[in-house]
Amino acid sequence: MPNDGRTRATLRTSKKFLLRLADIERYWGRVDQPQSYERMLEVLESKVMPLLRRFPAIGRPFLNTDPDTYQAILACEELIEETEEAKKRAELREHVFEDYVLLYLLIGDTVLLASIRHTKEVSFDFDHIWGPER
Repeated sequence: MPNDGRTRATLRTSKKFLLRLADIERYWGRVDQPQSYERMLEVLESKVMPLLRRFPAIGRPFLNTDPDTYQAILACEELIEETEEAKKRAELREHVFEDYVLLYLLIGDTVLLASIRHTKEVSFDFDHIWGPER
């Protein structure tokens, strides 16, 4: 999809993205800074989402190669299956805003928000490494 600003992408959220938002909210609540979560959510809804709808390819490509491990292949397939246009090739992209990194799949004219993390986190797969933030 071209970045000409005349067309609008459809924005969807994955289950993993919603779980990560809940983890982030719990974290900020646990450290008595719920306003940090509210600020992130406000920026996400008022700036990032409209930007991705208008310019869906604005994020940089996250991987320049196809996944090469079976875990990565399964994770990508799971995300792709959540879209109606699963047979089209998806581009995994990242967009940095404030102190957060947003991963999303660009599939045709659909943007699927895949995951989000704070820039101080080491990886996107904390559940696998240490268990969920619950």
